[in-house]
Amino acid sequence: MLKDRHQAVVYTAATILVFLVIAMVGGGWPQAGAGGDDRQVIRAAVAAYFERMPDDLYKIPEAELKALIDQDDPDIFILDIRAAADYAAGHIKGAVNIPFAEVGKNLNKLPTDRMIIVYCYTGQTGGQTTAALNLAGYRARSLNGGMNNGWLKMGYPVVTD
Repeated sequence: MLKDRHQAVVYTAATILVFLVIAMVGGGWPQAGAGGDDRQVIRAAVAAYFERMPDDLYKIPEAELKALIDQDDPDIFILDIRAAADYAAGHIKGAVNIPFAEVGKNLNKLPTDRMIIVYCYTGQTGGQTTAALNLAGYRARSLNGGMNNGWLKMGYPVVTD
């Protein structure tokens, strides 16, 4: 686990670079190529991201997500970034599957008016994706522990296709 906020910020900034490359190459970065300086757009997004970073680094506890699902909260969008086969084998109710490597190419499929709850296998890639989505202007939180170390460990249900 990361020791402090500074270490978390450095780690998050480094992992964001991977997502930026995927998004820009895939043509999915918001406002990129809109006639302006793409580097300036990214600089502004990075500054805005770190200015509004909360102390919890965008994590959502398993119990909080379960309560939102149980209430059929219309203000959340659950994003499963695991492989399609793993999603089909069992996923959180209401989740939409966009594998990690495809997220940057599919930003147009993500809602801008709802909180995006991202989960992966263990929480690490979900956290990186959450950081990149927040950097891109979305509101996103990462499921604590992901599917394996969070949701399933708590004994919460999954659904299959």
